[in-house]
Parts: sequence; C-alpha cells; structure tokens
Amino acid sequence: MAIPQRQLFIGGEWRAPALGRRLPVVNPATEAPIGEIPAGTAEDVDAAVAAARAALRRNRGRDWARAPGAVRAKYLRAIAAKIIERKSELARLESLDCGKPLDESAWDMDDVAGCFEYFADLAEALDKRQNAPVSLPLENFKCYLRKEPIGVVGLITPWNYPLLMATWKVAPALAAGCTAVLKPSELASVTCLELADVCKEVGLPSGVLNIVTGLGPEAGAPLSSHPDINKVAFTGSYETGRKIMAAAAPMVKPVSLELGGKSPIVVFDDVDIEKAVEWTLFGCFWTNGQICSATSRLILHVVVRYGCQLK
Repeated sequence: MAIPQRQLFIGGEWRAPALGRRLPVVNPATEAPIGEIPAGTAEDVDAAVAAARAALRRNRGRDWARAPGAVRAKYLRAIAAKIIERKSELARLESLDCGKPLDESAWDMDDVAGCFEYFADLAEALDKRQNAPVSLPLENFKCYLRKEPIGVVGLITPWNYPLLMATWKVAPALAAGCTAVLKPSELASVTCLELADVCKEVGLPSGVLNIVTGLGPEAGAPLSSHPDINKVAFTGSYETGRKIMAAAAPMVKPVSLELGGKSPIVVFDDVDIEKAVEWTLFGCFWTNGQICSATSRLILHVVVRYGCQLK
C-alpha cells in the first residue's frame, strides 16, 4: 500500500514546507523507506499559527470561537463518520507507519471516531451552560459563569498511538472553540496528515486545524515558544516535557503534560493465577509494549508462614 505524499496542512490548504525539506517514512517491520512527510520549520509554524489565529475570530461573525457548540459538533461528527468510512485504509497506514498489529490499528480507528463523537456531545452541551447563574450568599450581588475558549493551542503528540493520541487533543480543543496547530511525532505522522485530508473533505473551516510535521527541534520547539500560542499540550518524554515547560514559562503560558509512566499490576494471594498471568502479559505487550500504562512491574502479595507481607 502506497503512502500518500502529503504537504503541510495550513489554512485549509496543502502547502509545501518553506525550506522544501522532507523526511523519510520507514516501515518498522522491514526498515525500508516507504514514503516521505514534509519537514516543517519555524517559518511553517508561523504560518500555521497565523492561520489558526485568523480562524479563531474572523470578521462578520464567522469565527470558530463564537460559533454555537452545535455548529462545532456538526463538524466533529462529520469527521467521525469519515474516519469510519476510511477505517480500513487508515488502519493499514497506521500499521505501516508505526508497526502495531493491524487489528489494533483498526480498533484505534474506532476509538478515534468515538472520541470525536464524544466531544461533539460535549460541544452541544456547552450551549446550555453559557452564562449560567452562580449562587451567592449575598442577594445584592449576581454572578454568572461564562465559558470561553482559551485561544490558539499547540498540540504535540507521540508515535505509539499516532492518530488516537492526536485526536485526544484535537477533538476537545475544537469542541471548546479553540483553533489548533498539531505537530505529530516525526516517527509516525502519516495518519495525522490523513486527518487533515478528512477535515478538508468535510469542509472544516480553514485554519481551525493546522498540521505541521517535522522534527522536534525544528517544528515542535518553535510551536512551544510561539508568542501567539495560548496553550501547549504535550504527550511524550519527560525530557521533552521539561523543555516545553521552560519554553512556555516566560509567557506564563498554560501547559498540559502527559509524560509517560511505569504502571504496576498488583497480584494478591487469592487471585486466579492463570488470569493474572494472562492480563499481565496483555497489559505489558499490548501495542507491542509501547504504551505508558504497560504492566511492566509486578507487585506480589507473598504469603509467609507466620503472616502476610506485601512486596
């Protein structure tokens, strides 16, 4: 299966990277190059952020931030439907790009669609909760709760669940009325570029979602430190998370970090040992073990002659 040769997705259009560079896509199963992705740089990030800023608050009331939640939900549901329509194709691209088994990639596509549907529901619910009154103990004062999008968000995502992890950030951001610039991992960007194609197919307003692929230092770092980005969300390594937090600190910019984990599984003395082994192996080797919740540590309840102790 051929890898589509995409460009960067900025302002609702495909654009060649400013410096004309591209990165190879390598099939992990064979270590053979199977395609290319564009290598964006700071110039491309600037263009993407400008497009997102323009889409946030356009003239004549056609802006994304002030659109009713029901309008945003319509686009999110259209994206979900298109993901299901292209499920087989997207799953194959995901497996070729990041190496996970095809069945798991297909399940991920179901989760991607479900995530867009879930946040479509939440977007609609926002319409009912705008300017909600807040009870105060003093009758002389009135208070109302107003919900507003934070603005333009920068989203940096990892390689183990390429499209799903991107969706976990893209869907809630768009549902809340934010516009976004997504920088997926350079190790697995193919399906994220296909998400751009889906957005183009369903008519998502230009600039609402922009996708800049490229290396971390050349694209991710300029996105993290960009003065017109209102918030950064990142999933990945501890070291990169530290750099993103440092880049955001001078502007006191909100940052959401999910920096992996080391998840133990606790096995007590009354457990069905066969099931314990089965679920430990499942947790440890699911998605080839490339998962932050992998059950790669065991905490065993050991019975000794004169009592019990937990090790």
